[in-house]
Amino acid sequence: MSAGISVGVIAPGDAPPPPLSGEPTPRRVFLAAAARERVDAVARACAALAGAGRVRVVAAFSFKTNPGERLIAMARERGFAAEVISPEELRWARELGFTPADTIYNGPLPVGRDVTDEPLGWIFADSLEAYRRNARSGVARACGARLRPSMLASRFGVAVDEDDALAGAVAEHGAASPFAVSFHARREDFHGATWRDVAGDVLRRAAALQARAGAHVVGFDAGGGWTPDEFDETFAADIGWLVDRLATELPACTTVIVEPGQAVCTPSEALLTRVLEVRRRGERREVIVDAGYPDWPQMHAYVHGFFAWRAGGWTPLGRGADRLGGRTCLEYDVIDGLRFPDDVAEGDALMIVGTGSYDRSMAFDFARGTTADV
Repeated sequence: MSAGISVGVIAPGDAPPPPLSGEPTPRRVFLAAAARERVDAVARACAALAGAGRVRVVAAFSFKTNPGERLIAMARERGFAAEVISPEELRWARELGFTPADTIYNGPLPVGRDVTDEPLGWIFADSLEAYRRNARSGVARACGARLRPSMLASRFGVAVDEDDALAGAVAEHGAASPFAVSFHARREDFHGATWRDVAGDVLRRAAALQARAGAHVVGFDAGGGWTPDEFDETFAADIGWLVDRLATELPACTTVIVEPGQAVCTPSEALLTRVLEVRRRGERREVIVDAGYPDWPQMHAYVHGFFAWRAGGWTPLGRGADRLGGRTCLEYDVIDGLRFPDDVAEGDALMIVGTGSYDRSMAFDFARGTTADV
């Protein structure tokens, strides 16, 4: 199987040393310069998008994307809020210095006042039932609902045919109570729609909900899903478009929340591994390494960069007929389309970059003789 393969770039000052003899691999390394650059890029973009002081654009760090303490500390220092989807993530955010007011709760797992001593800043319900429960409990200063974009298939959020019922629930909660809406959709589910198509659909429904419920929409969470390249290319224009639309369609909305987890986290970590065996099959080499699918479970989903340690530095691998084989018995634990150095040999150090997002948070202990604690 092949995946997106990039030549790979390492930020100045970020190149880690190769693993020494006896040091364990596979091993993750934190790339501090790359992490800082991405956090700063998001913070600058959000600050530049504030709508003439009327609308603030708040970046929220997605704990599910990478719960690493050093990366989260960088984000908090630059004014990010915390975006969490479970009581465990909520507790971890508190431990790392986020106040309840700086915390946004999303996801289908219900949460109540038993997990927080103060109201959260924002909570977005995944269903009508959750919205009613959140509104009754006072778990957040602003209770909102996640809207399922009408053109996309998804298990998450309030469907368009439930909008009337949601408007009734919001009206019951009280017109003076702050209300907010959110959406989150993967780019791979757009099926020809653009980000603005999806956001515009949610925006129109939010305006209709506001009119029917007699409540003011004060917050709009536009979710995440941007890769680093997509963020750099489209974020400013798309969120700027949204801020302009809000001024006319939801004039009471003063906060836009974005959750660019992948855009921040993906370049922030790398995976060090060693060559265990080189299999030569004519023009092709299959290089077996001690890392594999459990260590980077998004190996076929994201673009990754590959490097070999040569002449005192990390040299990018090219594209070619070679194959990298992981450590497991899984058929898909393999990457095709690489070109290894001609002298690749057992014991060589390799580095895989772009592993700082879900490769980190979704890694699991397969074929290690252990099971995950539940």
